Amino acid sequence: MRGKITRTLCLLLAVLLLCSACADTGADTPSEDGQDGGAAAGAAFSLTLPYYPNDSLNPYFAVSAVNRGLCDLYCEPLYRVSAEYAAKPVLAADAQNDGTTLTVTLGTGRFPDGTAVSAADVVYSFERAKASDWYASRLANLTGARSAGGRVVFTLASPDVYAVNLLTFPIVRSGTADSADSVPAGTGVFVLSADGTLADNPACDKAASAASVSLYAVRDDDYLANALEIGNISYLYDDFASGVYTRPAGQTTFVTMNSLVYLGINGTGVLQSAGVRTALYYAVDCEALAASAYRGCAESTALPFHPAFCRANGLTTARKADTALAADILSRLGFNRFDANGVRTNGAATLALTLLVNSENNFRTAAAYAIASSLNEAGFSVTVESVPRDEYLSRIAAGDFTLYLGEIKLGENLSLSPFFTASGAASRGIDQALPVVAAYASFCAGQMDAAAFSEAFLDDMPFVPLCYRAGLAAYNARVQPDFSTAAYSLYGDITLWRAAEAEK
Repeated sequence: MRGKITRTLCLLLAVLLLCSACADTGADTPSEDGQDGGAAAGAAFSLTLPYYPNDSLNPYFAVSAVNRGLCDLYCEPLYRVSAEYAAKPVLAADAQNDGTTLTVTLGTGRFPDGTAVSAADVVYSFERAKASDWYASRLANLTGARSAGGRVVFTLASPDVYAVNLLTFPIVRSGTADSADSVPAGTGVFVLSADGTLADNPACDKAASAASVSLYAVRDDDYLANALEIGNISYLYDDFASGVYTRPAGQTTFVTMNSLVYLGINGTGVLQSAGVRTALYYAVDCEALAASAYRGCAESTALPFHPAFCRANGLTTARKADTALAADILSRLGFNRFDANGVRTNGAATLALTLLVNSENNFRTAAAYAIASSLNEAGFSVTVESVPRDEYLSRIAAGDFTLYLGEIKLGENLSLSPFFTASGAASRGIDQALPVVAAYASFCAGQMDAAAFSEAFLDDMPFVPLCYRAGLAAYNARVQPDFSTAAYSLYGDITLWRAAEAEK
């Protein structure tokens, strides 16, 4: 596939208010990205999306986020996860979670030739996803899938009350996605052809109004912003993974991702005290951190859960520093004297700590120095150790740190198991005998709600949640993208994109 690939597509363009609040919360239902539905129903628009011609368009083999994201155009998942992290059925009719099994009943989805999606197709898609680099880690807690009486039964390694949120991988027809060159047959609005072009899906009942859509070949990530600025593409998304902030031309919207930035704690010495760890929590101004060190590309959080999930469940979200409270906690713990360097001490130990950070990420190094400054105001003495990534990772693995600034991308089920399992990627330094670890297991089993677990978390403070990073969606003035879906989906629900006022 080379150059510009153009075709006429059918989309449903209706004025919708998106119901995206979590079920069972009673929360008010917000409108889509604050939009009031001003564009006329059925208004046609043109949309040009980027792709890399040297990368696969098979979602199980695509390396780039750009190509992988395009699968939402021609494939659908069993469930789509809303921006508030509530699962919405797409190809599934319903699901029954029985602890270590998740049984899914299929809906009425059909492939382009009119055949219905079968349990065998879902099992095949799951196996392809588990074998892929991108989906495998997200599906780690789902160990298998089998067909049972027309239903699909997924096996879980451990109970997860939000396991249905993991069923976002694309469903394709069995046998159509075996290699990078394969042409996956999905149930989306579009059909992917062997030559890499797209056409309208005759079996999709969501298409109702004509629109002109095209793909545009780009060379690399560096060219994306320029392609948007000169009008070659209509939309791009930057997750700022490199730690470098750029703001493309055009309309922009920050999209909070499920990438948690946190302060890792080695729970030994003075940090063995939950009280001292709690003082760390109150000493850091997370709102200022998100606004300054992360240049607005983050949303502060008071809890380890995603802020949108917290709001939908009535939990606390943003948090400012309370230096006076942090100092009071330390004083009550006996750290009410100061040594010759002005560092709090209890006579036997001082609050002199180091903060390890990856020097190759601008956001994190700026955040580390801001954190150190906040902690020093409360009576700690924090020295930042900024080291190359390889050294940073090896030292964390060896437990050679007192504090470290970390980031981890959580799954769409927002699982905190990387912290609360002994082999978890973010578990280093956390005492797995802490009560919060058992509390999290109870939460995953549905025996404790999010509010109760949050209380247990704040009591033990095994790490300090700081913020969730945000990516930036940039688009031209002629379209209004869909932001009702969690950030894992690059384009959200394509049927909910609309023509902007200028296109009417």
